[in-house]
Amino acid sequence: MTYAPSSVELAQSLIGYNTISGGNERQALEPLARILSDAGFSVVFDAYDPSDPQRCSLSARLRPESCLPALCLCGHIDTVPLGAAEWRMPPFEGRIQNGLLYGRGSSDMKSGVAAMVCAAAQMARHIRGDLVVQVYGGEETGCEGSFHMAAQPQFLSNIAAVVVAEPTSCRPLCGHKGALWLTCKTTGVTAHASMPHKGDNALAKLLPFANAMCAFHLEGDHPQLGGGTCVVSTLHAGCNSNSVPDSAAMTIDIRTVPQHNHDEIRTAVAAMAGPDISMTTTLDIPAVWTDPAHPWMSRAFDVLTPLLGHRPDVATVQFFTDAAALRPRLPDVPIMILGPGDPSMAHQMDEYCAVEQIELGTKMYSALLTDWCA
Repeated sequence: MTYAPSSVELAQSLIGYNTISGGNERQALEPLARILSDAGFSVVFDAYDPSDPQRCSLSARLRPESCLPALCLCGHIDTVPLGAAEWRMPPFEGRIQNGLLYGRGSSDMKSGVAAMVCAAAQMARHIRGDLVVQVYGGEETGCEGSFHMAAQPQFLSNIAAVVVAEPTSCRPLCGHKGALWLTCKTTGVTAHASMPHKGDNALAKLLPFANAMCAFHLEGDHPQLGGGTCVVSTLHAGCNSNSVPDSAAMTIDIRTVPQHNHDEIRTAVAAMAGPDISMTTTLDIPAVWTDPAHPWMSRAFDVLTPLLGHRPDVATVQFFTDAAALRPRLPDVPIMILGPGDPSMAHQMDEYCAVEQIELGTKMYSALLTDWCA
């Protein structure tokens, strides 16, 4: 019999792989593929970057020939960089100390991936229905892997419910905000700063628009997700202090709720920018929301209640997940965000996830799988 690691052991192993966004995902996906293949899943790798075969995602389906409705467990394997500060704990060792598993990706979200893969492998022989496990690359760089996979219908066929294993402290969540990232640029003519009249200041053209965007307000609130937000997040101009800048650029981070139309927002922002400012979209991710009264969501809350000790409250998160790539292709499918790890630890120095959270997350996924095919 092939040795199957516990979810904690698997999380430790995954942390040992440096999967900082930009490559190397496949090395961490290979052991997951072996575990799922040994459990009876049909496994496919999906390369989302033609220039680098190491940048890929994994999709595993238990019964690929069936037409049974499938529950999809999904998450991402890539992580953000370590940051400039020196870590006190080794970032790629998977060390456990005082009940906490340390390392880059421990919370966001290798513990969630380990828990869902172990639960799926352990439950596979008991499941009468179909089950899909997907692990994406490139989430931290705009959900590249999940968007690439979602564009291929075979990967999402017959999926009837989705659980995204992002860190939620093992609280089931019903959605998250969308994101619209815009880059705006102006050009001018450089000149010596002592003779500005001989130049055309690109920054001066951009600043009024930047100030206007700081006050930009999105109409309409969602009862659970709240309202939209707009932040001018970066502003760059010129190359040196004694020249008139001949180029200027700024980025805008807009977070949206389901009633916001991104095309309408772009049109409004372009009108504010005017003809001298160019605008490009660098990220366009919709908000995700599932009514907790949806029959599967309500049933899932029932299933999770004994493990939590209370019925979950209706809650959401501000950050986006790979669910945003799935939602346009699965518009009527319930999506729950549920995983081990404190979301406030994501992207932090000395990132950690409590071992008991990993164990609880594994039990939760197993309970949902058991109920799915009950």
